[in-house]
Amino acid sequence: MTDPRQRLEEGVRHLVDERKIISGIAISYGDRTRGEAFCRGNLREVRLKNGAFVPDMAPLETDSVFDLASVTKLFTCIAVLQLMERGKLRLDQTVGSVDKRFIQIQDVSIEDLLCFRAQLQTTARMDAASSADEAELLLFDIRLGPPAVRKYYTDMGSMVLKYIVESAADTLFWDFLRENIVRPLGMTRTFAEVPEALLSETVNCNYERRIVNGAFFLDTACPPGTVHDPKARVLNAERPAPCGHAGVFASLDDMTILARGLLDDALLSRKTLLEIGVNRTGGKLPNGTDSQYMGYLCYSKQPDQTFSEVPAYFGHKTIALNGFTGNHFSVDPEKNQFMILLANRIHNRATTVTGRANPDDKTETILWDDGQNYIVSQNFVYTKDKYLKNHIGDILAGY
Repeated sequence: MTDPRQRLEEGVRHLVDERKIISGIAISYGDRTRGEAFCRGNLREVRLKNGAFVPDMAPLETDSVFDLASVTKLFTCIAVLQLMERGKLRLDQTVGSVDKRFIQIQDVSIEDLLCFRAQLQTTARMDAASSADEAELLLFDIRLGPPAVRKYYTDMGSMVLKYIVESAADTLFWDFLRENIVRPLGMTRTFAEVPEALLSETVNCNYERRIVNGAFFLDTACPPGTVHDPKARVLNAERPAPCGHAGVFASLDDMTILARGLLDDALLSRKTLLEIGVNRTGGKLPNGTDSQYMGYLCYSKQPDQTFSEVPAYFGHKTIALNGFTGNHFSVDPEKNQFMILLANRIHNRATTVTGRANPDDKTETILWDDGQNYIVSQNFVYTKDKYLKNHIGDILAGY
């Protein structure tokens, strides 16, 4: 059997250089004191000039700044639990007792939001709002939807929790994250708004391609430093700030610091840390399949590994999050080990074509309306297990 580090290197080369399903990836793994980190590929590949795409290569580095996408939920979770440890929030406390602006969900508990058990919906699409104020009004009018049957994951609860944190802490959300997570750990490349001087070192999520209901869509409004998530982009239009579910930018180096900060109990108590990844939603359905296993704003270990976001090597207390842009972050507080993948599956790639990603290991391309074929990246959610996470697990098993 080949060395797992060699297999990991081959897996990275396969995904980045051969299949080109991602433009680049930065990887870190280890424990409290040991670890390895490296990157491959580019933080950007092309730019649009006079209506045509021209090459514009820039290599990825371990201090390149990524849009964390839904990995932002980890920051929201930490903030809520820090406030609970300090006696400023309780799991059984209702939304209405903390923030009365959410008039339709006054009786929903903080725990239900943390566990994805409250299935919330707005009366209109937030990403279609004409302004940040209009989108925020839709959010304040959010209400309970039909109970979940299989899929519990949603952005909406974490979006509400941002305002819960602000109300309980009496400070702006980013100010709380900066003063209670970012600065204490010394994370120097973690931002709500990327400084202009670092935009050239920020991973490019522009030129995403989607085919929705047969219509071709090319996103040209997401230059480096612009949050990719469409709801967050509207909310950030006038006042850049994380939105609870998305909006934090950080480097691989900083996310490694964050993983070790969690394992060193620098942010939360060990007792709290061990509670985050515990399954609170999943179980058997009448047809024999499993509903989605979720913890506190994170994924829990699923019985069927094909559909588990938790690496196969990690255990049942693991805290695991994915980001739409291509990211993965997981910490196992029992093994005291972590695994971080920051990738870019957005830049000049087709992210949504057939709908749900296919667990079959195959490369897809799509003929665009410009006559060119483009890589479809939606299957990266499955290929990263086979080519990356499993090999990293083998490496960590030897630590």
